[in-house]
Amino acid sequence: MRKLTDHIFFIQDTCSIYGITVNGKTLLIDCGTSPATLETNGVQEVNQVLLTHFHRDTCSAAAHWKRGGAQIVFPFAEKRFFEETDILKASYDIYDNYTSYYPCFGPLDDLAPDQYAYDYESVSWEGIRFDVIPLPGHTFGAVGYLFELDGKQILACGDLMSGSGKIRDYFWSQWNYMDFQGHINHLESLKTAAGLNADLILPGHGEPFEPTEGSFSKLQAALEELYELFHAQPYEYYRSEFRQITEHVYEITNSAANTYIVRDDEGHALFIDCGYTSNAPISANPHRYIDHLSPYLETELGIHTVEWFLPTHYHDDHLAGYPMLQARYGTRVVSSPELKDLLEHPENYDMPCAVPHGMKVDHVVEREEAFRWREIDFFVEQHPGQTLYHHLIWFTVDGKKFLSVGDNISGMSFREQRDFIHSFIPKNRTPVSSYRDMPQQILNADPDYLFTGHGGCISFDRAKAERWVGWMDRWTDLFTQILDQPHPNMGMDPHWVEFYPYKVRIQPGATVAFNLNITNHEAEARTCTLHFRSVDGVQLSPATIDLQVDGNTNTACQVEATFPMQFTTHALPIVADVTWNGRHLGEIAEAVAYW
Repeated sequence: MRKLTDHIFFIQDTCSIYGITVNGKTLLIDCGTSPATLETNGVQEVNQVLLTHFHRDTCSAAAHWKRGGAQIVFPFAEKRFFEETDILKASYDIYDNYTSYYPCFGPLDDLAPDQYAYDYESVSWEGIRFDVIPLPGHTFGAVGYLFELDGKQILACGDLMSGSGKIRDYFWSQWNYMDFQGHINHLESLKTAAGLNADLILPGHGEPFEPTEGSFSKLQAALEELYELFHAQPYEYYRSEFRQITEHVYEITNSAANTYIVRDDEGHALFIDCGYTSNAPISANPHRYIDHLSPYLETELGIHTVEWFLPTHYHDDHLAGYPMLQARYGTRVVSSPELKDLLEHPENYDMPCAVPHGMKVDHVVEREEAFRWREIDFFVEQHPGQTLYHHLIWFTVDGKKFLSVGDNISGMSFREQRDFIHSFIPKNRTPVSSYRDMPQQILNADPDYLFTGHGGCISFDRAKAERWVGWMDRWTDLFTQILDQPHPNMGMDPHWVEFYPYKVRIQPGATVAFNLNITNHEAEARTCTLHFRSVDGVQLSPATIDLQVDGNTNTACQVEATFPMQFTTHALPIVADVTWNGRHLGEIAEAVAYW
């Protein structure tokens, strides 16, 4: 054991372990593999453990300290690799040939947290505030902890570095086959860490060091040159690019998806969507927003706070930056009633491109009701488009009318410089009956400008929108022609019979109530019989439900599942065998319980 300051010690195990002792209590930053390493140095009790990432060389001993009463904190971005490492390892496919980050290199057993380390938020312990700094590179979800103690600003950086100008292992930083996503994020994280002006760096492997000007820049220069050798062009660090549309309206042109900002003259702002701001977004399995935006809002736009966030729809590339906005500014959310639950509880749905945790909706706007912000009226209404869960947002400022259509117009329309087409993903729940509505809604609104999700802000071209009407008419006619269903929407909506919640983790003997939401797309009332089934040992009540569903409406019923004390499978699905108006459709809906 080596003392670094009055309250910080350092022990070398399978990783570098840092201990903080305050008021007779001990906190560890990473904890290595062997508790004996600490115990032989006189550390018999640990009260809290902060983990920087999921690799077991840094966290294997966490289970031991948790059994002794320690509070465990780990990055929310990597929660599955801690909490569900057993299932993850069991389901790992060695023929998944293009994943390169070794998802099985986590702890031996499932590890439940007492608290998550959320990006841009903080963890408090014994009067010390540990700011959570996202530092992806070594892993996609890695964090650092920035804190002040004994007169020093200190950064525990995990495996971002192992010493001045050094990293211990590079292979972790290639997350996908022949891909530089991890490399780029590592570079950007080094720039972030360098800008924190820490007096002392605590690396995950190697000796703690006091950084000099070259500690970061030498490592950055080498990684930049490696990038240039491979790509035949120099690496340019990401910087948000702003485009002014009118006096008070701006667009971030290089976020994914496009981000729109309305500001007043006193530095207050409202956002419509907030896409990923990165050269290599962590945008799919997992999702993570790295903030390369907020440092420039005040310096370039004079914005010192973001008061409200209006999402066009629930997809991750449009909601990505909201957790950062909420953490930094306390930004609040506006929604229609139809999107509220999905925004707050995405974990209850089987919908694509969902963010991994919900957001609190602070203000619900009903149809034809205005949300007033700084003397501007915003209208936020749910209208099916690229997804069933989609908003049209319109407002007038600076003498111009703006209409935000989210992803109703596909980014392909702009990349390929062609007439409008819509973003077509049936899993989003895109009813055939909504296709004709999308262009007509734009024509009816008659805006000056359109906010698109992946084509930026464009001037409204009525002739182009009218040509889109013809395209959508033919698109609708073809699907109506080929779909062999009582109503074509039934052949395009995978969740017209839907369990809620869709997936839930259970304990032995637990009882869970599932709702069944049934949508009748037809104009006439229809009968619906549901027979429920599960694996052996699961008791379902009732076993059968008979319903009549009025035309063009939704209805709901409930089934209760009681699970056995012992499981023979990891998954215990519940299925609904559906007979619709006398036609037996089979087990077309499921919920997944697992342990």
